[in-house]
Amino acid sequence: MFSSSLLLVTLLTLTLTYAYPSSQPPFYLVTTTQKGPTTNSSHLRAVSATSLFDPYYRPALAIRLTGPGYGSVPNFTLTHGILHTTASGPHGFGLYEYNSTQVVQGQELQFLAAERTHGELSLRNGYLLAVNGTTKGWTICVGELEQDVIEWMGTDASCNATYIHAVAEPPY
Repeated sequence: MFSSSLLLVTLLTLTLTYAYPSSQPPFYLVTTTQKGPTTNSSHLRAVSATSLFDPYYRPALAIRLTGPGYGSVPNFTLTHGILHTTASGPHGFGLYEYNSTQVVQGQELQFLAAERTHGELSLRNGYLLAVNGTTKGWTICVGELEQDVIEWMGTDASCNATYIHAVAEPPY
């Protein structure tokens, strides 16, 4: 009797562990004018994949839009309010973990190869990138080298509102 009860509790624990993972799998970030989710990211309205951007070999990387034909796009994880991704260092040397920096109104979403312990980002409803719980405020703006980059509440005339979705597979 005792061993069958123990077996049942163990099986239930394993089932709950697999049903509710403690960490989210890596995901891709895409921009879209659509707030609601879809199972196929290619079906999102005005969808664009994103990639990391290193203008002029500066330490902070930005996120830019990437059209069809990309070779690869970065995947991300999110822990303690910080987005994490792996990328090459300046001039393509080394491989580093980049962490999102503090999100600042009117500035690009940036990543540095530096540790950070706590941030303000989350995935609302499991897929919408949010800043302190707010999903409305992301913008696509013309940045350095005329690249379309992601900013939080960009105010420049070139900026257009967007949503950022976390998706399992990149579009196109």
